[in-house]
Amino acid sequence: MFELFDISKEEQEKILKQARRVLSGYRHLKRAYTLSMPQAHTQHYGGVSTSKTSKTSNESPELIRYLELGEKVEKIEQAVERVENNEYIKNRYMIPDTLQQWRLAELIGVSMRVYNRNLRTALIEFAFAYGIIDLSKYEFTVETVSISRAQ
Repeated sequence: MFELFDISKEEQEKILKQARRVLSGYRHLKRAYTLSMPQAHTQHYGGVSTSKTSKTSNESPELIRYLELGEKVEKIEQAVERVENNEYIKNRYMIPDTLQQWRLAELIGVSMRVYNRNLRTALIEFAFAYGIIDLSKYEFTVETVSISRAQ
């Protein structure tokens, strides 16, 4: 899939599985985030820390949970926004009304084979953006091309 990196098929499948796991939990995470919103009139928001070790007596567990869920949701959404063809990920994993893959391919106007290839590519890009893939483990091959100006 990605010739630039020396990634085996097994590693690709492992990466895709992790990306799918993160994205498939997004809807539940987003719902939990929405439902966990603390009542604004009963909470103290000044100087709130999401660190579990630096809790103060005025921070409620509900507020801490709300902020932690918010960070997770935002991290996923930011990573998806960095993906070039993010509509594949958004339609498949983020929109509450799920459609079957063949229907999504039909709506986008591509064949199932092209749809699946583009979805896999988008998932690999998401894995890079989200931090699932550690680039320090791979070697890059860079080819230089010299271009001369015609005179």
